[in-house]
Amino acid sequence: MASWITDEYGKWHPAKEIASLVNRSNKAIEIEMTDGEGKKFKKKINPGEPYIYEGPDRAALFELWELDKTGKTTTLGSDFRQNPEFLESYAKARNAFGFNSVDEYLMYLNYDFKKVKEDFDKKASIITKHELSARIAEIKRIGGGSDLANPGKNIKYGGFGEPEELSVAKNK
Repeated sequence: MASWITDEYGKWHPAKEIASLVNRSNKAIEIEMTDGEGKKFKKKINPGEPYIYEGPDRAALFELWELDKTGKTTTLGSDFRQNPEFLESYAKARNAFGFNSVDEYLMYLNYDFKKVKEDFDKKASIITKHELSARIAEIKRIGGGSDLANPGKNIKYGGFGEPEELSVAKNK
């Protein structure tokens, strides 16, 4: 699922992500990485080798690519100050209260440009970690009772114990 973050103008940008990947191409790639002290360096990743990806959310980038195959689209949405509903609200308030500009109207609404920008910068630095799901034990057969088709083996299922093939697999 794509992760997005909005800026102070109402435009949506891909959030940052960190993920462990494997180079599945048939040639070596070079990626830029950051060490523990914040210094950037380039590392060569050979085919089949794992590496850590840090950058824009890949699912969000794919959604942007689906919209515009040229790669020119980098955000979704538009500046809320250009939204017809917002402009209609501003026009009514301008007539009623005499606002001289949209910024003056936003200040009246307690819209703090600096706080919103700081909030965006803070949230934009948060990295979404895509982690592998936890492994779970094999699912036991549902139901219960004895297997009467195999007389003498006394195979029991469900709440009466594990099937023999599961217990044999565990002992190997």
